[in-house]
Amino acid sequence: MKKILIATHGTLASGTKSTIELLVGNMADITCINAYVDGGEDLLESIAKFFDSVRPEEQVFVFTDILGGSVNQKIVKYESRLNVFIIAGFNLPLILTVLMETETVTKERLNDIIEECRSQMNLVEIGVSDKNNESDEDFLEG
Repeated sequence: MKKILIATHGTLASGTKSTIELLVGNMADITCINAYVDGGEDLLESIAKFFDSVRPEEQVFVFTDILGGSVNQKIVKYESRLNVFIIAGFNLPLILTVLMETETVTKERLNDIIEECRSQMNLVEIGVSDKNNESDEDFLEG
């Protein structure tokens, strides 16, 4: 079984969970930590509570927003636990792909998933040959 933790600065974690549930329903055990939000819970306490709830047979995937950021730094000490993977700088396709995997996710497979999802980040251009040399009016006219 997979257990997911999304831990971010602000409310990116809960927003991501909301989007995942909109797209695929409530198909996974997803915990969110929205760090440094007014009136929010203590970050270290929340992290410890999450990891205390992990059973030995569960695969744990932790998604943080910024590699080396304060949230990531506080979680990284749990990386040495069996079946715990910490992924920094996530995107939505990455989490969705991990969720949809039907087999146990190995370190090698996780690296492949990360590479696949990195390639989904692209600058979207609508066939404009040279945007730098055209005015907004030229662009809007076609």
